[in-house]
Amino acid sequence: MYPEVRKILTVEEQQKVIDAAIADNDYMTLPTHVVEKKGEIVGGWNMASVPLVLAWHKSDSVTVRDSFILKNQIDAIMSDRGTPKYFLACNEKSNYYEHLEKFGYTPHWKTNLFIKE
Repeated sequence: MYPEVRKILTVEEQQKVIDAAIADNDYMTLPTHVVEKKGEIVGGWNMASVPLVLAWHKSDSVTVRDSFILKNQIDAIMSDRGTPKYFLACNEKSNYYEHLEKFGYTPHWKTNLFIKE
């Protein structure tokens, strides 16, 4: 039997996928689809619905204080879109990386991001 993928229809089912990922030493946030094999949850996917903010600020022009003001604007825009909880991507080489936790962000997992072009 091959794995099957289907859309998650309930919050409870979504939580089961999250719990299964955590039990497997992974962190799956906001899965939209469950992968099952022989009735067991063996994966989860988030298909194009991750609330993600990618931002660039010129390192020698935007201060940490400026970034805090901009962060509040991001919060307002995301909240207005109905997604007050979101991911913010930040390069480890960024001047602001060390300040993110002070701004209220919680690191979730180290990973690499790949793009399909």
